[in-house]
Amino acid sequence: MFSKPRPPPQNFRVIHQPVQDDKDTNMDVDKPTTPLPPNVYMVPNVPVEKPGPNWLRMVCISDTHNTTDINNYSIPEADVLIHAGDFTKMGTTAQIDQFICWMKSLTNIPLKIIIAGNHEVTLEKEFYETNWSKFHPAKEDQDAAVNMLRTAGHGIVYLDNESCNIDGAKILYKKWRKNEKQNMKGKTLQQIHAEGAAAATASETAAVDPRQDWIEGYKVWGSPWQPEFFNWAFNEERGKLHEIWKLIPTDTDILITHGPPEGHGDIVPENNNLHAGCSELLARLKDVKPLYHIFGHIHQGYGVSQIEWPPEPTIDGHQLVSPTVCINASTCTVRYRPLNSPIVVDLPPK
Repeated sequence: MFSKPRPPPQNFRVIHQPVQDDKDTNMDVDKPTTPLPPNVYMVPNVPVEKPGPNWLRMVCISDTHNTTDINNYSIPEADVLIHAGDFTKMGTTAQIDQFICWMKSLTNIPLKIIIAGNHEVTLEKEFYETNWSKFHPAKEDQDAAVNMLRTAGHGIVYLDNESCNIDGAKILYKKWRKNEKQNMKGKTLQQIHAEGAAAATASETAAVDPRQDWIEGYKVWGSPWQPEFFNWAFNEERGKLHEIWKLIPTDTDILITHGPPEGHGDIVPENNNLHAGCSELLARLKDVKPLYHIFGHIHQGYGVSQIEWPPEPTIDGHQLVSPTVCINASTCTVRYRPLNSPIVVDLPPK
């Protein structure tokens, strides 16, 4: 059994310092025993340049628990941000608003895809109706809490057993045009014409257009659910999650769940290295085979692993299947200190 989890302290004081004892380490993830998969990086080891101007840079975080903001936790410039849940301490509307303000401040990331976690108790309606008094001194407006995320704007997309599409061509082109306008500020008309003519002569205009090679975009599906974890939100009894995981479309490229699949970023050292991940989710991964699976929940499991799939039979023989890269992006350690760096993925055009 798990030892009972402690909620983050309500008056949390962010401490930025090296890890000083083994109670706050996450299994030496800063020194992986095997190389990271291609185009996957841990901050600060992220290349300044993407492999090409038509690639997307995706930054992954999770379990920030209202301990981070633009002043104390550095998020690198990217095209897409993924947050895999537990963005609040106890799910109050004030804490949700605090998180949204942080997301809005990340003006260098145009798209932020968010799911809830078990700490966002206000966002699961049925659970909150019967359990609100265990978490909050007064009942909060559940509909208002959900609406805050649905209508936040600023590129924030909230998923609850839902899909969205990352339109790489649109995102990159808008950023490119914005940069072009910024570069033109303060220049004379003659300078603009001269630079445009020089670029056309050198055939540079087509080379830098980031829409090149984009056809579909990446399909994302997100869910806040996980196996039962004491009396928290978005919990389901083990053995009964297959109905939720059946909702994952088979053409999903990037899967976001709050909890991990069994055997990947799910070990709880304090409980005899118990695997807390979901076996039913792992079984569904075998059917879907997403390119990336991003999650959090188990803070001690922060890091990257990979699932190699056997080749699929075809009429002419066998076809290789891309592995699934599993990313436990938990920002906070087990003691709720935001010491784990964001994990960055560079995505080619699709």
